[in-house]
Amino acid sequence: MTADKTDHIPTIYDVAREAGVARATVDRVIYKRGGVAESTIRRVNEVIERLGYTANPNASRLASKKNLTIACLIPQFEEGEYWSVAYKGFVDGARSIKTYDVRTDIHLFDPDDIESFRAKGREIIDSKPAGVITNVVFADAVREFAAELDEAGIPYAFVDQKISDLNYTVYFGADPSEAGVLGAFLLTHRMEVNDIAMIRIIRDANQMADPNRVRRNGFIDYIKENYPGCRIHTLFIPPHNPPQTYKTLQTFFSEHPEVKHITMANSRIHLIADYLRRNPDPERHVVGFDDLEKNIEALNEGLVEYLVTRHIPMQSYYTISHLVNAVISGRAPKKKDNLMHMDILHRLNSKHYAFKG
Repeated sequence: MTADKTDHIPTIYDVAREAGVARATVDRVIYKRGGVAESTIRRVNEVIERLGYTANPNASRLASKKNLTIACLIPQFEEGEYWSVAYKGFVDGARSIKTYDVRTDIHLFDPDDIESFRAKGREIIDSKPAGVITNVVFADAVREFAAELDEAGIPYAFVDQKISDLNYTVYFGADPSEAGVLGAFLLTHRMEVNDIAMIRIIRDANQMADPNRVRRNGFIDYIKENYPGCRIHTLFIPPHNPPQTYKTLQTFFSEHPEVKHITMANSRIHLIADYLRRNPDPERHVVGFDDLEKNIEALNEGLVEYLVTRHIPMQSYYTISHLVNAVISGRAPKKKDNLMHMDILHRLNSKHYAFKG
């Protein structure tokens, strides 16, 4: 028996409500993840058959079409910034799907404005895409958005960062905590360290945007465990005001000449390159993250000693290709969480570091 033909497409919440179980239980039954009693499995499957529910509510439409849209909800970017590199991976990943014409519908939100994220999320829900890819900048708003996607029956994926207890289809990204630990090790492994300058970006006024929190915490935890007497000095710089950045750094280091170890947990270590260039110090050690072109330039110039990175476009390339395959097949990927390997770049091995999709 199948459901009556109405405009309502049954969702996983409908199944859970009818079966008297949690949504997560239905998810476990569908994807055979175990941990569910046989009687419950039978009851859930009976409801699934009665309602005509499918884990891919777009399956019947996709069967008669050769195109679909994946909405990507990511922060606004300028050329050369992190998300401009990730965007190229989305485009190449969509092109890699030969069976379907996959359209990437890019929605850009202001990373300093949580309401911008919410507004773009509503646009996406209204557009009814086949799937959604997003990242975690505003954790609370992402949870709200994920619940709306679940209710609408739209599968979604995370790239670069994730919220582990949500019902996402697939994730690709490096382990941010391990990346922070690796950065801390590279900065400190050759000597006793008493002081570290951790430079952060000034973001939204309410400090709700903190995309690098997990990486930063991994860094700090390593320092606390291995150098319990080390002081971590935190200073904030503006992302788009080089003169003010220079002034902030000049003031700090004139007041703290003993600080020789510097890091930024975000992808913009290049923002301090001008200060480092104009104030050389052979005792200084600097570690950054992500292989953006400007970061590589600072690395090759010797201003930055190491970059902890992974192939940024590869993350988005695989995220969209795996999500599309899941949407088309109606089956979850074999592996939900896919951790990218981390790479250590030095000026001696950075020349040929590039991803070919």
